[in-house]
Amino acid sequence: MSKDALVITNAKVVLKNRVIDQGAVVCEDGAISWVGPADDLPAQKADVLDAGGRVVMPGFIDTHIHGCHGDDVMLNGEEGLRRMSANLLRYGVTGWLPTTVSAVHEDTLRAIAWCRNAAGQNQLGAAILGIHLEGPYINPNKKGAQPPEGIRPPDVDQCLNYIDEAAGMVKVVTLAPELPGAFDLIRILRDRGIVVSLGHSEADYETAVNAIEAGASHATHLFNAMPPLHHRKPGLVLACINDPRVKVEIIADGVHLHPELVRMVIRSKGEDGVILITDAMSAVGCPDGVYTLGTHTVYVKGDLCTLADGTIASSMLTMNRAVRNAVAFAGADLPQTARMASELPAEICGVSHRKGSIEVGKDADLVVLEPDFSVWRTVVQGQVVYPPNGC
Repeated sequence: MSKDALVITNAKVVLKNRVIDQGAVVCEDGAISWVGPADDLPAQKADVLDAGGRVVMPGFIDTHIHGCHGDDVMLNGEEGLRRMSANLLRYGVTGWLPTTVSAVHEDTLRAIAWCRNAAGQNQLGAAILGIHLEGPYINPNKKGAQPPEGIRPPDVDQCLNYIDEAAGMVKVVTLAPELPGAFDLIRILRDRGIVVSLGHSEADYETAVNAIEAGASHATHLFNAMPPLHHRKPGLVLACINDPRVKVEIIADGVHLHPELVRMVIRSKGEDGVILITDAMSAVGCPDGVYTLGTHTVYVKGDLCTLADGTIASSMLTMNRAVRNAVAFAGADLPQTARMASELPAEICGVSHRKGSIEVGKDADLVVLEPDFSVWRTVVQGQVVYPPNGC
């Protein structure tokens, strides 16, 4: 065993299909080298972290987040992204997709460059695993808090410019399928292995179904920024719920979705079809006040973020609270929540071969949770990185 090995013992270890109640995890050279009952733990010389019966889960991966702790993906440059990577550790996040908002072409290119450069810097923070382009190809009638000046029709050449500038980092593109040119873009993104997520849309049921057949495979914050489910006009919502190929994001904060809707979606789609996200903004981790989301001014009070006209804007959710709420609202068990908060997001990012679950050979990215789902320790590459000097 290497001198840098870490053993987490006396833990409830959450695996894909079960929980080891008295478990242990051994981390060596940045990877998981052993998992099993603590009584079977092989003798070793290593730093030992006694989890005190706490829950150990795979580190969370947030595939839709705009900011936190005063930093915004669109505004604060590479330094802001590095600060976000550090601050996200306190919520158990070990990987994330910086998420853009609709912006003028030059601002989008600038944000992409920041993300590309920040991702290439080695640091023990939450890893930047790619980029989520939320827009600009969305319906202005369902813009939500997206800046209207950045919204435009689908443009294949322009989008390919973004993809090329990102150098392989674009993992998800949110678009509205009813817009002219959307289906051509869906097919091109599909063929490049980029996830097409339907959102900020007024698509009717038939258009949404056809978009799924063309290659769309996800829905962006289901129910939000789209028409509600109607008994004569089921729309995008039902198309995505009905199709087992489609995975849906949900903001499980009790603000964007009523707790019973969270329960309904998780029961309808199952843990294989739901992705827990935050859609968080720069005010997360900050007191109530006035903040920015892209070029918008946002007013924050408690868990509610709104524009001046009352439109809900982004969220104050964190990934550990999203997991807690999936348990509290929907009765999800820990392996199910790990699937929704870690494993499926890893698949979206194209890193499920090395992240997203607690298995031998995978990256030792872990979160140790208190009974109330607050974060006790976060581990990245086998090192305790939150709290600092926490081992």
